[in-house]
Amino acid sequence: MSTGRLRIAFVINEMVVGGSQTHLCQVLRLLDRQRFEPMLLCLSGRGALLEDVRALDVPIYSPAKGAGFRGFGLARRVAGTSVLLRRLQPDLVHAYLLRANFVGALSARLARVPVVFCSTRGCHELHGSELLAARIANALADQVMVNAEAVRDFVHEHEGCPKEKMFVVPSGIDTRRFRPLPAGDYKTRLGVGADRIVIGTVTRQRIRKGVVEFLEAIAAVRQHWPQVHGMIVGEVSESGELETCIRDLGLKGHVTLTGRRRDMPEVLSAFDVYVLSSHDEGMSNALLEAMAMELPVVATDVGGTGEVVVAGSTGLLVPPKDSAKLARGIEAILDRPDRGREMGRLGREVVEKKFSAHAMVKKMEEIYCDWAARRGVHKTLQTAAA
Repeated sequence: MSTGRLRIAFVINEMVVGGSQTHLCQVLRLLDRQRFEPMLLCLSGRGALLEDVRALDVPIYSPAKGAGFRGFGLARRVAGTSVLLRRLQPDLVHAYLLRANFVGALSARLARVPVVFCSTRGCHELHGSELLAARIANALADQVMVNAEAVRDFVHEHEGCPKEKMFVVPSGIDTRRFRPLPAGDYKTRLGVGADRIVIGTVTRQRIRKGVVEFLEAIAAVRQHWPQVHGMIVGEVSESGELETCIRDLGLKGHVTLTGRRRDMPEVLSAFDVYVLSSHDEGMSNALLEAMAMELPVVATDVGGTGEVVVAGSTGLLVPPKDSAKLARGIEAILDRPDRGREMGRLGREVVEKKFSAHAMVKKMEEIYCDWAARRGVHKTLQTAAA
């Protein structure tokens, strides 16, 4: 089955729209196909981004996708994934996120795959069976990839993974796609008046993403800046508790929920300020994209965010779970628009120098080849180094 290229099986549970999944799509798109042969094992067989992967001509497999992640179902899933890996014979398995890390690492070891990597991309504290699964996956992996120094420190402290077993590859984004666009009617395209000041975020509807604090901050800022309009992009719906929150804060008609969008450079061009309100974070792709668009940012100082945002220079950092300070940060930028524009310009410089997707994938390719050499995948390594 050898093709002369390094065969890499990427494993993830589902390809929903999220930071890790978007990152993986970038890797699959930019990986040098003359040197590497990627394939994707999507355990659930679900996710809107699967169509993006198919468009990249990457084969997709979903072993035992109907099985669960407990008891006999988990055993079926591991067995099915192991059998598939024996048939595919990858040189390297690279798994992403908790469930796939556990299933991918254990299945790869059973299938005698030469090199096994896991990935952790956030600082969400685990407990009970989830913590045990993370520790087992870390122990089975040859190395664990993290996307920020803060994530490495967190995983070492909370999951007991030795720091020397982890390597940092910072998140990266496509700076050619995400760049300032010519002036246009980007606000009106989204149903917002051109005279509105749009404070936006890109997120998912989870408590730890700080959606409620974002809305509370918008309500507070509107007391001094009534022309402010909030915008939430992503899988967030105005229902249940969120609908009640919007109503109670008096934000009906002053907040737009766009849903998931594929025209993100144009959407971000409608923003005047970008906000990251997460309670915990690894390294946010959406934050990097906003900075690449030269937007001033106000972000909670969590995870690897401080490795991206230079406080007072490329943006402002505030404590998590504090909507009052989030609001004051937004107002500080609105009060000094010239300073906001300079923050945006410097922010793009930082992203171009340190957080481009091409640099990210190049570093990953180097690590893949290094481990192939360590494990004696000589023919593949020679081809990759040519």
